[in-house]
Amino acid sequence: MREITALGYVVVSGSDLDAWSTFGQHGLGLQLNSPADGEDPDTVYFRVDDRSWRFAVERGADGGLVALGFEVASDADLTRLCARLAAAGVATTEAPALAGKRRVGRLVQATDPSGVHLEFFCGAAIDRAAFVSPTGARFVTGAQGVGHAVMSVADLAASHFFYQELLGFRLSDVIVLGGAFEIYFTSPNRRHHSLAYVAPPGAPGGRLEHVMLEVDDLDVVGRALDYCLDNKVAIRSMLGKHTNDHMVSFYCISPSGLAIEYGWGGREIDEESHQVNRYDASSYWGHRPPDGRSVEQEIREMLGAGRE
Repeated sequence: MREITALGYVVVSGSDLDAWSTFGQHGLGLQLNSPADGEDPDTVYFRVDDRSWRFAVERGADGGLVALGFEVASDADLTRLCARLAAAGVATTEAPALAGKRRVGRLVQATDPSGVHLEFFCGAAIDRAAFVSPTGARFVTGAQGVGHAVMSVADLAASHFFYQELLGFRLSDVIVLGGAFEIYFTSPNRRHHSLAYVAPPGAPGGRLEHVMLEVDDLDVVGRALDYCLDNKVAIRSMLGKHTNDHMVSFYCISPSGLAIEYGWGGREIDEESHQVNRYDASSYWGHRPPDGRSVEQEIREMLGAGRE
């Protein structure tokens, strides 16, 4: 039984909320949703659709992940999910005060095997005002959720069990670099992946690697890239097309150091006909840093040297 329907929201931490406000609005095309009087002045909320918010930055240490918010369809589904987690030894905590802050009807907290803070919720608030992007962007959300997150994990086997068995996420496919470096792509809906995870050799688990936002117009992606270049926003990867989800995208570095993938054309999965595949590259073309290096080739060479 799959109660979770989507990655509903992402909350990260950052020290410069003003810089995030500027970058979010004019770089990414997000709509700033200022808090009501006396409400949470240390959090910047952004809209991407009819929800009151989907992405938030709390004042705090740069580069931190505060929470991934996974949406369930109903209160009954949330109760059923909590019971299954409890039976598997996963502690859950009802958080009514946090539900108010997150503007949802009910919220339950838990942690994954790598210590990542998760929030399962239902009853998200809908804003009565229409979403208006400062750049004219229209985001692909709805039943697919806000986008996707990619994170490092400490234990692949424990993560497989937690996300695929307990939470019921579909495994879409796997990318294998250097014959050893495996990235797993999972989702509870038609989006190719809502959550991908990897256990990098020698790296700690529980780190958010990047967040992806998808728009419905390739020109919007191009204009966002121009904004980053014109305003000296660091670019991690220039335009490219991914092998597995077919996303045409680029990666930039946000004011708090978090990488943002901004893309168009993501593939949707028909679960009845889908077959899990393995890829030996993450991109058909592009996704190179501005200096033109092939980072994937460097990873393959590094991993190959490590096996000699």
